[in-house]
Amino acid sequence: MSGTDRGQAYSLEAIAGSVIVVTALLFALQSIIITPTTSSGVDPDVRKDLRAQASDTLVIVHSNETTDLSYYTRNWVPESRTFEGAQNPSVGYGTAVPPGIFGEILNTTFSQRSRLYNVEVLYLGVNATDDRGRVPMVYRGQPAEGAVTASYTVTLYDNQTLTSGKTGTAELWEYGTDPNSEAYYPIPNAVEGPVYNVVEVRLTVW
Repeated sequence: MSGTDRGQAYSLEAIAGSVIVVTALLFALQSIIITPTTSSGVDPDVRKDLRAQASDTLVIVHSNETTDLSYYTRNWVPESRTFEGAQNPSVGYGTAVPPGIFGEILNTTFSQRSRLYNVEVLYLGVNATDDRGRVPMVYRGQPAEGAVTASYTVTLYDNQTLTSGKTGTAELWEYGTDPNSEAYYPIPNAVEGPVYNVVEVRLTVW
């Protein structure tokens, strides 16, 4: 092999080696950016996009004419002390998803992309000095440090009813917050007039 050929071979080997190194570095960086459970390494742009996806999810669901966010906050079964079809009061739907469009969007937007999320309903207490109460709708675990949160405010009215298939026509003001009661609904009648309560549906994703 001539000196020229040998030099060209060395150059090709160097280029190939550089490509391998760069590819490995890019792969490592991508792993840091997109891994859901990595907190300090989450890229700010990725977090921004994730927050936008969470916000869009709530907006899209609430724009549904028949099963909006108000519907889901009232999809309650007093006897089970949780939402209809949920696993238990502590985790709500847990590893499952809410029914209908809400569950479908959560699944396609986050679950299928290996993202974890929690959904909870925050509500006003009866007294102005009371802390806001919380009802878990979907609990998947403790959010990572890099988690993002989006929320949507929903107004509930006295004359609305629960939307689960296991309740009758009783209006919200007829329910109480005693968990041992057959008419149990954890969100209290906290506002004077026709408004029952103002709740926040909060979606946390990581």
